Amino acid sequence: MSLPPISLHAPGRPAAQADPRRRWLAPCLVLACLSASPATAETSDDGDWQVSLGAGAIYAPDYEGSDDYEIMPFPAISVEYRGIVYIRGAEIGANLLRIEPADELRVKFGPVARYRRDRKEKRNRDLRGLGNVDTAVELGGALSIEYQNSWARVTLAKDVAGGHEGLVGTGEAGLRFDLSDSLGASASAQVGWADKDYMASYFGVTAAQAAASGLPAYRAGAGFKDAGAGLSLDYRIGDHWTITAAGGYTRLFGDAADAPLVARRGSRDQWNGGLFLSYRF
Repeated sequence: MSLPPISLHAPGRPAAQADPRRRWLAPCLVLACLSASPATAETSDDGDWQVSLGAGAIYAPDYEGSDDYEIMPFPAISVEYRGIVYIRGAEIGANLLRIEPADELRVKFGPVARYRRDRKEKRNRDLRGLGNVDTAVELGGALSIEYQNSWARVTLAKDVAGGHEGLVGTGEAGLRFDLSDSLGASASAQVGWADKDYMASYFGVTAAQAAASGLPAYRAGAGFKDAGAGLSLDYRIGDHWTITAAGGYTRLFGDAADAPLVARRGSRDQWNGGLFLSYRF
C-alpha cells in the first residue's frame, strides 16, 4: 500500500484537495538529480544491462512556480543497455549516433521521450480559475558530450499529447566524482527555455481566466525561463544497495518570474530534494 502525499502549505492557506494520481508524478529537475548521470553510463564492467530499482520520497513544489511544497513517495528506476537505450526517471531515450573523436571523449545523439505531470486547478487554491493543463508527452532529440567524468547535454522536445502543446529546451552540464570508496557525488547546472505555447499554458492568464481567478491578464512570451543547480550523494552499501540523497534549486526569470501566478501567489525560488534506497542488479 502506497502512502498518500503530505502537503506542506504556506501559513494561512488551506491544503489543496488531494489527487491520488499525483503521488506518482514529479518535477523533472528532481528526477534528473536522482537519475544516473550520462557520464557514468558506460563506466561499469558488470555486463550489457545496467538496472537499478528502488523507492523513496521527493520534496518539491506542487506546480511550477508554486511556494507550496509536497512530500511524495516515488519509485527510482534506471535502466540502460550498453549505453544505447536507457530509462532515467521520466525520460526514455536512445543514443543512435555514438562517436569517440578522442580518448575518453564521447559524442551521442538520439531521440528522447519525456513525461510531464499535469496541472489540475483543484491541486491548489492559487490555481482556481486558471483551468487545467493536461499531461504532456514530449518527443524530441538529445545531444550529449562526455569527457571522463563530466558531461554536457542539450535536449529539445515538443509535447504531442495535448498538454501544453509547446516546445521545450534544456541545457545541462555536470561532473561526477568519488569522495571515498563507498561515497560518490554528482553536481550539475541546468538552464531551461520554452516557446510561447508552453509559457502561455503554465504562466499566461487569458481574459476569461483573469475574470475567474482574480489575477490580471498576462501574456507570456517565448524565452529562457529558469536556471538551476543540483547536487546528489550516493552511498554504496556492498555491491548492490545504494542510498541516494539529492537536492536542487531553480530560479525562475523573465516572463515566467513576472507572471502574476508566480509574482503574486507563488515564488520564483524553487527548491527540491529526495532520498532513495535502490538495488542494482
